[in-house]
Amino acid sequence: MPDSVNPHSERADIPLFVDMDGTLVRTDVAQELLVRAFKSPAALWAVASGGASTGVSGMKRALSDHMEFHADILPYNPDVLDYVEKARGAGRRVFLATAADSKVARAVADHTGLFDDVIATEPGHNMKGATKLAAIRDAAGPGGFEYLGDSSADLPIWHEARLRGFAAIPPGARDLAADGTATLMPGDPASFWRALFRAMRPHQWVKNILVFVPLFFAHMYFDALSVTRAALAFVAFSACASAVYLINDMLDVEADRSHASKCKRPFAAGELTPKPGVAAALILMLAGLAVGFGTVGWQFGLVLLLYLGLTQAYSLWLKVYSTIDVVVLSLLYTLRIVAGAAAIQVVPSPWILTFSLFFFLSLAYMKRYIELSRAKSEGRLPSRNYYTGDVIVVQIFGIANAALSLMTMAEYISNEQAQGRYQSPGVLWLMLPVMMFWTYRSWMWANRDQIGDDPVVFAIKDRISRFCGLILVGIVLAAYAINLDWMLP
Repeated sequence: MPDSVNPHSERADIPLFVDMDGTLVRTDVAQELLVRAFKSPAALWAVASGGASTGVSGMKRALSDHMEFHADILPYNPDVLDYVEKARGAGRRVFLATAADSKVARAVADHTGLFDDVIATEPGHNMKGATKLAAIRDAAGPGGFEYLGDSSADLPIWHEARLRGFAAIPPGARDLAADGTATLMPGDPASFWRALFRAMRPHQWVKNILVFVPLFFAHMYFDALSVTRAALAFVAFSACASAVYLINDMLDVEADRSHASKCKRPFAAGELTPKPGVAAALILMLAGLAVGFGTVGWQFGLVLLLYLGLTQAYSLWLKVYSTIDVVVLSLLYTLRIVAGAAAIQVVPSPWILTFSLFFFLSLAYMKRYIELSRAKSEGRLPSRNYYTGDVIVVQIFGIANAALSLMTMAEYISNEQAQGRYQSPGVLWLMLPVMMFWTYRSWMWANRDQIGDDPVVFAIKDRISRFCGLILVGIVLAAYAINLDWMLP
């Protein structure tokens, strides 16, 4: 950290007051608790009741009373922690001064062990703006104080402060921050947009290629209108899927912070706060629905609405029920195929839908198998109704569904209706050994913990998996376009 932000011994008589949300902690705890409360109707009711009785302060207390909160896994700002530690080392009094509920603030103060006292919201007294300034005056005494914050609500406090510090420079504070005595430790403004784009998970959009499956198997790839409608369906699904990822990450932020790799996600790491996250999710969702209903068609739009409803039901309630969770995941992938059929106005093949259900159910079980096999101790997976002792059963279910998907593929190839669509239907049998190889290899690698967190992402990134996909596409095209039956016995 630069010398300009180091507390000096001559400031020993000036108490330091540090804000929590956005300053000491790189997120807004109350916003996080409010978003997570949507997973619990009882918590939402308590929040509404608290707000009705004592306003914002009552809502904050209801959230801290009814929502689980762990101060030890919050994304702390290392620069601010370092600044506070050096201030204490110089003998200064240090206060945590925040609009957060006092129960939350004291948990943070107790965890860090850096603060002499806490100024925070109590029921009936929202410690923000002028109210916080009055409390700081009383605690600081006549000698003045230093305030380190980040919000435009802190402007009256900065104006009166003897020394000023900025973890971010809000509108209206630029002149104050330009003072040569101000302590500056703001982050990179561009990092917000990078974090937002990363939270949208654009690499996951490739999953929405499933909307092109009906177009491919209906052999309508030279129909410009159908291709355009399928492409617009892809765009709409990608926008809505990104909205879902944002919402899910906000709902699961507490569990993600305890996860070895998910802790690096933007919300878990404090690179994004819920307020812009909710706004971005709403914009993306409305944009996706506008494209879906406005340009693709109402049939597709209804399927997209069903997808959004099912994903939110999964995120809020269904994911905690074993077996139901993996069935819902397989349905969400299959709905992409149904949506693709609705986009080009064809009836989806029951064979393809059945294959999709079994295939993606196998991958969903593989995902749970990986999580269980990595569990370090006996017990239940966080936010999941799976126990480490279930690992063998989950593996068996996954492999069984993989076998059922292969059997469904064989039934499809031998079906008379399917054979009538191809010049060389016998060539389709070549798909089976390719799929068998990929399926067996994937489960073998999952057993060796070489898949990663998500089998679908593995299939997209893995070079051999992509090669298998190209072979499958080539087999279908050859069977459709070329008469090769004379080569087969």
